[in-house]
Amino acid sequence: MAGFRLASEIFLVPDARVALVSLILLIMAAAAPIVLGWLALLPSEREPFAFPGESSGKEPRDPFAIFLLVNISVSLLLRIPGLDAVPLSSRIARLLPPEWGENAVMIALIWFGFIPGLAAAYSAVRANPIRWQLLVGAVLTLVLWLAGPWLLNAIVRAA
Repeated sequence: MAGFRLASEIFLVPDARVALVSLILLIMAAAAPIVLGWLALLPSEREPFAFPGESSGKEPRDPFAIFLLVNISVSLLLRIPGLDAVPLSSRIARLLPPEWGENAVMIALIWFGFIPGLAAAYSAVRANPIRWQLLVGAVLTLVLWLAGPWLLNAIVRAA
C-alpha cells in the first residue's frame, strides 16, 4: 500500500522542477524531427564537380505530407507556453464563416490536436520523402498535446 502511494505521488503529482524539465525536453524532442523534415524539403545543391548543364537530382515531393508538416509545425507552436497565439488565431478567424465565431477556438483545438494523429498514421502507412521525420514529430507533438496541460498544471501549482 505504501508503494502505491509513493508511486502515485511521483507520477500523478510531479515536482515542478521535474515537470518543467520534462516539458522542455518534450518540446525540444518534438521540434527536432519537424526541423529535420523542413530541412529535408530544401532543394539539394549542385555537386561541386558537376557539369554546368547537369541538373541536380530532384526527389519527388508528397504535397499531403508537406501539408501535414505545416500543420504539425503550427500545432507544436500552439503548445509552447507563453507564445502569443492571438495574431495567428485572428488570421484564422477571418477565414472562417461568421456563424462559427463562438466555436472557432474549439474547432482550432480539435484540428491541431487531431492533425498530429493523422500525420503519424499517414506516415506509418504511406512512404514519403519525410516519412520518419513526420512520424516521430507527429507522435511527440501528440504526446505534447496530451501531457502538456498536466505538466503546466504541476508547474503552476508550485508557483
